[in-house]
Parts: sequence; structure tokens; C-alpha cells
Amino acid sequence: MAEAQEAVVTAVFGPLVRVQLGEENLVVPFRRKLIWHQDSEDRRLVVGDRVIVHRDKGGAVVAEVLPRKTTLTRKSPGEERPRVIAANVDQAVVVLAAKLPEPNPRLLDRLLVACHHAGIRPIVCINKVDQGTELVEPWLSDYQDAGYEVYLTSARTARGMGNLKRALSGKTTLFCGPSGVGKSALLNAIHPGYRLQEGSISDATGKGRHTTTTAQLLPLPGGGFVVDTPGIREFGLWDLKPEKLTECFPDIASWAESCAFSNCSHDREPGCQVRRAVEDGK
Repeated sequence: MAEAQEAVVTAVFGPLVRVQLGEENLVVPFRRKLIWHQDSEDRRLVVGDRVIVHRDKGGAVVAEVLPRKTTLTRKSPGEERPRVIAANVDQAVVVLAAKLPEPNPRLLDRLLVACHHAGIRPIVCINKVDQGTELVEPWLSDYQDAGYEVYLTSARTARGMGNLKRALSGKTTLFCGPSGVGKSALLNAIHPGYRLQEGSISDATGKGRHTTTTAQLLPLPGGGFVVDTPGIREFGLWDLKPEKLTECFPDIASWAESCAFSNCSHDREPGCQVRRAVEDGK
């Protein structure tokens, strides 16, 4: 009779997945007809999934997928369906470079909104600050004023790495952002044992080259996990209704609670506290 054991998916390789089962790391197949203990539009195994592995003398196979606590989801490019990036994540570190590749605050906004929508705590990280911070200084304080934790780091010089390490302890943290911002370099600085390949910047485009090709879950020394993800150049939001968007901007949401109407669109309604806060420069 097969023995059923709980494991965590740490990487996906086509028809095979790598799982951490206790102290073991196994690469095993998964059944074509998996038992899902929760409805999901994207029924594909992803890193962070908690699964049930059946083991017997013939080997091991993933047979069941347990309910997902959180899912970070994006719209599949060119498709009208969601794609889950990772499951059961506690927080996400959204990484931009201070100078190269050029920081894109609008992409940062989209990633932060996706985190709020998924119930994942977002953290802002500006890496490569040894290159100078003049490009991020005009707008970075807006995120600090909105209540975000903001870390200024340099994987090369180790600036800010101690604070970032402490923020990860005991949690499952996803690292996301464009290619070339230094996500893998940050993770190597956090734990040199990862030995992740680090990317470079194209001289022709000024954009990062992909080095991480698939998401993977890595254990942290002392407890917790980090998720290294491929670089993102665009990020389509999925299943986010316009009326819910306000809740994904903490600075707007705090003023919206005082609006005269609960369904205020913050456009023309009288007694709109969001418009008043904008007019007052708050």
C-alpha cells in the first residue's frame, strides 16, 4: 500500500517536479489526473504548492494538490487566462535597479497591486544603489509615505543586505522584477550557497538579459524560503475589478474610507476625500 506524505514543490520541469519532502529533495512525476483540493482556474503545479506524494516500492508520484493559501497571478501574454507564478507565498520583494536597467515605477505599481490583490505583503527593494540613486529619488519617497517598507541595497557592496536578510527570516518570500535588476545577485549575497547564475545588461538596449528561466523555491538558512523568478518586462493584471483597485493603493485607500459615498469613484462625487487629499498635496 502506498504511503502518503506531504511535500512542497520547489521547481517544475515539464512532466517532472522537484519536491522537498522532509529533509529529502526528490524529482518525481505527477499524475495526469491530479486531485485538487481547491478550485483553481490555472491547474498547473507551481513552486510553493503543497502536495501529497504517494510512495511505494515502485517509486514516488505527486497525486494531490492541497489548497493554496495565496497565489500570485498574472495574465498570460496573448491569452485570456491567468497564469499562477507561485503559491503559498507570504511576501514579495519587488526589485528595481537604481539606474540600469532604467527603473520603471509603473511596472512597480502593477506588481505592488498584484501583491495586494493576492493578499501578499509587498516590499520595495532598489538594488544597485552603488550606481547612484538620482533616477529613483524623485518618486521613491512616495512609496515610503504610503507605508511600504523600502530597502536600498547593493549586492556588490553588501549595502543594506543585513536589513533585507532579517526581513526574510522564517517567511516564504518571492523575488520579482525585470531582468537585470540583480535578483539572483541579491539571493547569492543572502546565501552564497545558492550559486545562482547572475545576469548582465545589454549594451544595445540597456535592458537585462534573462538568466533565471524557471521559478524555483530555495530554503533559507535558519528557516524560511525564497522564490527566484524569471525577469518580467510586462505584467498583465488578472481578475481585478475597477472598484477593487482603490484597495490596492494603501495611500488612496486610507483616504477613501472617509468619502461621503461608499461607492465613490473619486471622480466627481461631492465629499470625496481622495480628491481633497490630492488638492491639499497629501
